[in-house]
Amino acid sequence: MRFLFGLLSAVVLVGCQQGNQDTGPQPLQGRIDSFRTANQNLTRQVQALRDSLRAREVGTTLQPPIYFPSGSAWIPDRGRRRLDEHAATIKDEYPNAGFRIQGYTDPVPIGPSLQDTYPSNWYLSAQRAAAVAHYLDTNHDIRTASLEIEAFGPRTTVGPDETPERRREDRRVEIVVEDGP
Repeated sequence: MRFLFGLLSAVVLVGCQQGNQDTGPQPLQGRIDSFRTANQNLTRQVQALRDSLRAREVGTTLQPPIYFPSGSAWIPDRGRRRLDEHAATIKDEYPNAGFRIQGYTDPVPIGPSLQDTYPSNWYLSAQRAAAVAHYLDTNHDIRTASLEIEAFGPRTTVGPDETPERRREDRRVEIVVEDGP
């Protein structure tokens, strides 16, 4: 993204400098056409960058996710059993693949009693993802050079409903196995 903003800034500066250069009277239509062409080129470049970012998100998400209790990054027993199953799947079906562990939370703010442990939902989601990565490493010897932990906090909820059932589904960790070589 930093590259994208830098690219956009450079084009704006170049366009401003071209518009302020004293190279003689350039017809207004020529300037408009020049800006249209630059805009079309930028639009194509931005779309290419967006496509490359989307390509990174491609992968196979192991189901079901690992669910966590509210305000906790401790993996419950049921979650450990699911992780044991996911570990077997990773070893059998994806032995050389990289994977991402994505942590999420519900949109409920962290309460005062937990703020020393988890200063924010984003932090809590990172702790959940780290707990899953640690479990897979220490209990199943699953390591990969391309393992990534991602923390989304409440940014990506399962749906718009604010029911206890929906919030439970938001408190999850997903394991995404990378597609491709």
